[in-house]
Amino acid sequence: MTLLTFTVAAVLAQAAEPTTTPTPTPAAELTPAERTAIAAEKTAQAVERLAGVLAPVSEEKKPEKKPDLWSGSAGLGVTFITGNMQNLMLTANLTAERKWDNWSLGLRAGGAYGLTNATANVADSASQTTARRANGTIRGARGFGLASIYVLGGAEFDHVKNVESREFGEAGTGLTFFDVKENNAEKAEKLYLRVDIAMRGGYETRFRYFPTPAAVDPYGIVILAPRAALTFRWNLNKHVRVSEELEFIPFLLAPTTGRLLINDTTKLSANVTETIALTTALVINYDSMPPPSTPAKLTTDVALTVGVEAAF
Repeated sequence: MTLLTFTVAAVLAQAAEPTTTPTPTPAAELTPAERTAIAAEKTAQAVERLAGVLAPVSEEKKPEKKPDLWSGSAGLGVTFITGNMQNLMLTANLTAERKWDNWSLGLRAGGAYGLTNATANVADSASQTTARRANGTIRGARGFGLASIYVLGGAEFDHVKNVESREFGEAGTGLTFFDVKENNAEKAEKLYLRVDIAMRGGYETRFRYFPTPAAVDPYGIVILAPRAALTFRWNLNKHVRVSEELEFIPFLLAPTTGRLLINDTTKLSANVTETIALTTALVINYDSMPPPSTPAKLTTDVALTVGVEAAF
């Protein structure tokens, strides 16, 4: 019988013994096989104790997941038509947000460029610009439960509407009525609703770019206007999301006292993958007193765009 057999037999024998401490058998009465098994057991216990000293058992620690510094999305839309007429429309947008403790920082940018030629089948016919605009804002906020205070700065232009540039800043408060997360996950937003009330100040310059360049009188106006805005997002399920952004900006100072700007964007997003989504957006821009032009500009622009959006 080998040493391993003696060791196993000794362990089994020890497990079968009663819990009461047995009277030790004098060493002189043990058989050589029993003395060998006892020695092997003591050796194994010593090796186990030594291994515990050299490499103590510790719980395996999972690496801490570092929080994402930024989250947001970037989108692109393209419309191209050719044949008897030609039409090209490009749209782009970017949103990014970083949150830590009770603070948040948000960045937004967007723009559009469009050309059309209704007589593309006529030689040497010229295209007309149908869209040339861009905007960008940065917003910093400090939260206090459901309420927050924020400051915002931004700039924009819309050359088709004769707005050469518009720089502005505002300060106000936001009230968050819903901020529901899916399974308490940081990014899996289920329902969000916020209302902003603020005062905006800025400066707008105007110039006519189309159809022929010309000055606009007055060239520059000072902006002082309260602003009320609503931001709403709702995930119908893990694949489909609806969002709504609506703002009202009434001007208070002459020569544009009573001028009202209304901007509304309704978007429907359908996920193709975890990070890629197809989007459809309806954008309505209303200006009750657009910069003077000949012929006169309409007060309302409506755009329906289809594109793709990537989340990060």
